[in-house]
Amino acid sequence: MKLKFSGFTLVEMAIVLALIALILGTGLTLLSAQQYQRRIDETNALLNDAREALLGFALTSVATDTRPYLPCPDKTTSAGAGTANDGQEDRTASPGPCVTQEGNLPWVTLGLSPQIDTWSNRMRYQVTAVFSNSTTGMLLTSTGNLNVLDAVGGNTIAANVPAVILSHGQNGLGAINTAGNANPAPPVASTDETANTDGTPFVSHSITAAKDIPANGEFDDQVIWLSPNILFNRMVQAGRLP
Repeated sequence: MKLKFSGFTLVEMAIVLALIALILGTGLTLLSAQQYQRRIDETNALLNDAREALLGFALTSVATDTRPYLPCPDKTTSAGAGTANDGQEDRTASPGPCVTQEGNLPWVTLGLSPQIDTWSNRMRYQVTAVFSNSTTGMLLTSTGNLNVLDAVGGNTIAANVPAVILSHGQNGLGAINTAGNANPAPPVASTDETANTDGTPFVSHSITAAKDIPANGEFDDQVIWLSPNILFNRMVQAGRLP
């Protein structure tokens, strides 16, 4: 008896290979999306840790008149007193006002690790001068001058906040990198991301992918702020204010 063996035809093999490629492609896409979301979640956790560290700093800081205050930013350029990009807050004198009200989050001063977001860039930090002056300290009547909107020219999400912390996201545009150098600025079309490089005002909304750019451009920044109500409540409960 003569046995006959049949194998795959070229068409059948092509179909099988196409199905394998489709399955692998879908799996890799899902894995990439999961990794991206994990980085977003981890950066949000880092931002929340930073906000708690600011509150902890205020609870233990003592101005010359015994009132609490927030740390200054770590400056990003050589101008003024202190060392740029070293993680230490920079003041014109000790005690005294800040060299700059905007710069890196002072991770060394706050005792934070790591000093970067999950995209390997420094986190940006801006603080209102009346809250960060280590000579005068803050009062219950102190008012922040930082505002957060849902888009440039849009609605106000948070008004008159003492401090804002943010990550410039995966694209890192406008951030200071680990080498202490400035990354490229956002493109002109990305008005919301550009606003977060100068804080006038800040913008916070859902992440918009490059493939789905709205009128105000791609946006992947993650923004968090220190509520004056939470700050004052913590200070009152700890007996630091009034």
